[in-house]
Amino acid sequence: MSSTTPGFTVEVDDPQDDRVSIRVKGELDMAATPTLTEAIVGTSSAARIHLDLSGVTFLDSSAIGALVASGREVGERGSRLEIGPRSDIVTRVLEITGLVESSEAFDVLADDA
Repeated sequence: MSSTTPGFTVEVDDPQDDRVSIRVKGELDMAATPTLTEAIVGTSSAARIHLDLSGVTFLDSSAIGALVASGREVGERGSRLEIGPRSDIVTRVLEITGLVESSEAFDVLADDA
């Protein structure tokens, strides 16, 4: 499945084993967060939802809020959100907000994961 908003794309792969991969590209702002949230919480009941943010060029506070809320929501149903590869801007925003470590909402994987 693929979803596009101007300047933003989300691609969701078919589940493999216990994992679904989601690739995000472009600007992750207030206009794009509903699409991202739908992609994360709308995935199958996979145990792990792997989020590739390496193509993200901008990330605002609404996107951070969406990641935390979505991670908590999928956690309540027994899944786990994993933030995998990420752009430098995503890493920097996670560092500034104190979310660079794994939390109740999601796991932040090592850069090489």
